[in-house]
Order: sequence, then structure tokens, then C-alpha cells
Amino acid sequence: MTLPKKKDDIEKIVEEVQSREIEEHHHHHHHHHHAESDELLAVLELLVDSLNANIEILNSRVQRNTYEIARIYKVLGHILAYLAGGENARKHLEEAMKLLSPAKEQKAEVVG
Repeated sequence: MTLPKKKDDIEKIVEEVQSREIEEHHHHHHHHHHAESDELLAVLELLVDSLNANIEILNSRVQRNTYEIARIYKVLGHILAYLAGGENARKHLEEAMKLLSPAKEQKAEVVG
């Protein structure tokens, strides 16, 4: 079973359960409360699973963004050191360029 990830999918499931509850109420009034509880629990489990999946996605995005922010600060540090001049100015420019290389960007994608 695929877990819902979009708000529309979750709303559709809730509507379906609500329509089933109405049908259940009309056809089996004496079993209504038990069936309603079971269906409500099933929907809640699906919603919790969906929320957990979204949390995992957000956590991976946070990790990638953390890596990228650190990389930006390192680049800025090397650029400032280059602009300040000095005996290692050229080395700082080279280090900044290395940090901006496509290989570093690919590593960031793997991290995130």
C-alpha cells in the first residue's frame, strides 16, 4: 500500500472514510461505533505514516541545507582571505574555487 504524501490524497482518504461511516450508520446501526473506531484508527495510522515520511524528507533537506550553508561560509572565508592579500592569497582563491567545483556540488546532493 502506498502512503499518501499530498494533502489532497489525505483529504480524499478522510472523505472516503466519512462516506463509509455514513453508509455503515444506515446499514448497521448497532455495529456503527465499533466499525467507526476501526476505520478512524486506520485513517490515523495512515496519517501518522504520512507525517513520518514527510519528516524524513524534511530531515534530509535540512542536512543538505546545513552542508550547503557551511560550504558558503568556507567559500566566503577564502574570498575574504584572498581580498585581504598576503602571502597565501592565491591559495585562498584556489580553495574557494575547489569548494565551488561540480564534484563538491555532487557530494552535497548525495548528502541531501
